[in-house]
Amino acid sequence: MDTDKILQKLRKLMNLKESAAAVGNVGEANAAAAGITRLLLEYNLSEKDIPEQDKIDNPIAVEDIPYRTSVENGVWYRELVQTVCYFNFCKLLICLKMNSKTGKRERDKFKIVGRKNNVETVLYLISFLSNKFVVLGRKEYPAYHRKCILELGKSPLSQKAFLRSFLIGCIVGIREKFERDQKEFGESITALIVSNNDMIDEFLKKEMGDIKNARKSKKPDIDMISGKQGFIAGYNVEINKGIYSKDGEHKTLTDK
Repeated sequence: MDTDKILQKLRKLMNLKESAAAVGNVGEANAAAAGITRLLLEYNLSEKDIPEQDKIDNPIAVEDIPYRTSVENGVWYRELVQTVCYFNFCKLLICLKMNSKTGKRERDKFKIVGRKNNVETVLYLISFLSNKFVVLGRKEYPAYHRKCILELGKSPLSQKAFLRSFLIGCIVGIREKFERDQKEFGESITALIVSNNDMIDEFLKKEMGDIKNARKSKKPDIDMISGKQGFIAGYNVEINKGIYSKDGEHKTLTDK
């Protein structure tokens, strides 16, 4: 397929995304955004191949989300955000604020930076996967509890402790799933990754100046049985639609 036809398909997807967003169809809008990313990957299009108007229509965007979730908070959520950003061509920054009580700076929010379509895909996936994994973990706990008592002859963890390891396992599983999918594109993905990183770095340097690297956090200890259940769930999760409430509002774990 020549570049003009590919760009024509890109424009159709962009129009579909905008139309769906305008009428409140969040699922279709995010599916179109994900389709745009896949198309760029499939045909190894880099920044230089995209006309200026399309760059204007899909500029660098920055979105903030809370550093902590309102339920089941933990290391797993940070790992999820990092993983989803990395595999969808976005960069993740962690913003600090001063705690007036302790006088110390503490992590306050995530800042997601990338092409508008990619950022929208990231926000969708974080919402969908964070909800999905917590729901799956709570459903899996009774089976884990029975297995520990009836098959393994050991005391089961509490549900909270089980979820801590299960959710970390989910992130390892979804990361491996993303890596598998990315390998299907072979070396063609390299140019797009380099192009996106250069573009984002240039934007950040211009808009935010020097940015320090965050210190690496200590990896949490996990229960192997719970973690394995989570890995299987994360690797096999179907990424197809978001989580909606009965009234159609798009819900996320970061909503207050």
